[in-house]
Amino acid sequence: CSSPPEPCRGAEPCKYVDPQPTDPPCFPSSATVQRADGETAPLSSLSAGDSILAAAADGTLGFDVVSSFSLADPSAKAAFLSLATATATVTLTPTHKLPAGPAKALKQASEVAVGETVWIASPAAGTLVQAPVLKITKVVADGLHSPLTMHGGWPVVDGVATSYNSAAVVARNKYLVPLVEAVCPSLGRLVVAATNPKAMHYIDGEVVEPISSLVEVAAAVAVTAAATLGVRKITARK
Repeated sequence: CSSPPEPCRGAEPCKYVDPQPTDPPCFPSSATVQRADGETAPLSSLSAGDSILAAAADGTLGFDVVSSFSLADPSAKAAFLSLATATATVTLTPTHKLPAGPAKALKQASEVAVGETVWIASPAAGTLVQAPVLKITKVVADGLHSPLTMHGGWPVVDGVATSYNSAAVVARNKYLVPLVEAVCPSLGRLVVAATNPKAMHYIDGEVVEPISSLVEVAAAVAVTAAATLGVRKITARK
């Protein structure tokens, strides 16, 4: 973490690290988004329910809601790639995805090469526009944040369109996430814990450790179900 920033040159992707499937696809705390009121805000200030600028797959701009499954670990320190265009620079972990090239194919940041185009927001036009990557630099920064949108929008971070997961997962989650949020988000986090080998730091401050056995899963589900039922009974009495 003490190595100085190094630029990646040429038309080859920047491979200063070997991205692992379990690496967190995130941004540093200093990365920014645009709120629905037009204000620019750092990711570290977001809460579930906030509306942020996002893009649809066809490039049109709008606003999407930050879900409670968004990740936030301000105490972390991590290696990132900074992809710079003439007008915008986005800093993200090597495994984080973003649309690239004319077809807006979702690629990991580590797969994007100098000269390749990414998509930046043009609020005046109400759409995304292409911009070539001029420089890629590796940096170390504080915080790991990933705003997961409720309805499948690509979060526009530091002016650049990004995606928290693959096109297939985002397409599925635009229906699944609102349903789970409405029914039992705690149960949804347990499902993630059963399939992810790393602790998940959520936007509300909860840290959910991975669950390694069926017994642990069953016990966690039982506790969550009992707590949820208890809250509903108390609400019903009121």
